Amino acid sequence: MQTLFLLVDIHPSVKQRCLAEQKRRKQRATKKISIFIGSFIICFAPYVITRLTELLPHVGINQHWGIVSKCLTYSKAASDPFAYSLLRQQYKKVLISIANRLLRRDLYPSSGPNSSLDTENDYCLQRIS
Repeated sequence: MQTLFLLVDIHPSVKQRCLAEQKRRKQRATKKISIFIGSFIICFAPYVITRLTELLPHVGINQHWGIVSKCLTYSKAASDPFAYSLLRQQYKKVLISIANRLLRRDLYPSSGPNSSLDTENDYCLQRIS
């Protein structure tokens, strides 16, 4: 710890980099927390408001709206694992690399290790016909 403090005191650039990294981490944390609180409010607010208005005797709630609000609430629980993983940089990088690999295979189907087999099969088909 003392060595770190000496480095920060000796090199102002180190201190600036540390402060910049700390600021980036705070911004990422704020973004993550905001997304989770916002998605919670968006998904649960319709259900809570619907349930509270059902308590009033003179207000009628459409049955379809009740089903939609309940499904929205359930979708929050189902989407949380995806949101957690997409907000983490490591998972995002892996997901992007997997998607790129899959898209490249679909875009260029004959450029893989089996491309010689494809051309041999085409040649055999041409010879037969």
